[in-house]
Amino acid sequence: MSPGEAHVAPYSRRERLRIATIREIKDVARTLLVQEGPENVTIRAIAREMGMTAPAVYRYFSSRDALILQLRVDIFAEMARYMRGVIGRLPESEPGRGLIGGARALRVWAIKHPHEFGLILGPWAPGLGREETKPDRNMGWVFGSVFSDLISDLWRVRGFPAPNEEELDPGLVRALVELSEDQGVEMPPGALAVMLRCWVRLYGVISMEALGHMSFALQEGKSFFEFELRDLCLMLDIEEFYEEDTAQGA
Repeated sequence: MSPGEAHVAPYSRRERLRIATIREIKDVARTLLVQEGPENVTIRAIAREMGMTAPAVYRYFSSRDALILQLRVDIFAEMARYMRGVIGRLPESEPGRGLIGGARALRVWAIKHPHEFGLILGPWAPGLGREETKPDRNMGWVFGSVFSDLISDLWRVRGFPAPNEEELDPGLVRALVELSEDQGVEMPPGALAVMLRCWVRLYGVISMEALGHMSFALQEGKSFFEFELRDLCLMLDIEEFYEEDTAQGA
């Protein structure tokens, strides 16, 4: 910057204050989510915690639904960043190892953040079932793309067993082709079907544990998660990576 050149702030003071207030509102909302449950994340409760009036909070979020939706967006992105951080420390040339590490990272995040996990991937809590609060397809794909990228890389690098298109129901094929075109996932329908099968199984076992639904049968869910993960590795023909990681105490 030259001596006579004035520094131009990226935001005005008013804009910076607005950004900081929005961040504080979301922080308070998340604290209420964790400490008191989703049904208690209300504009009135947030206003009380911040020393504001409810109408003042509505100047930043037009409704409770709008605030819940933004929380979902932020949490999806946070979970994706965590998984990518773990995966990024693993060799890019071995997507199978990345897939195993990513699956374990998802479980760790979910166990540490059960309330947040429940808000984005669990059953709809009371008052959160309206369409306005549900994440749209693209929002969920911010997270889903982490998993699809790993499967795509695995398919490109070494492949895995997958059914031929003729073996699939025509309606499923159409849906998988639409998914491939919408999200740019370059795999044939059979490989996409395997990808979704793996995701559904991982999601199911992690959700059961993180949301407390596994306790009726098991005191802890890690061993069962590993049992399912190993079976998925067998399905994808990457069991050697699982065995190596397990032997090394990963």
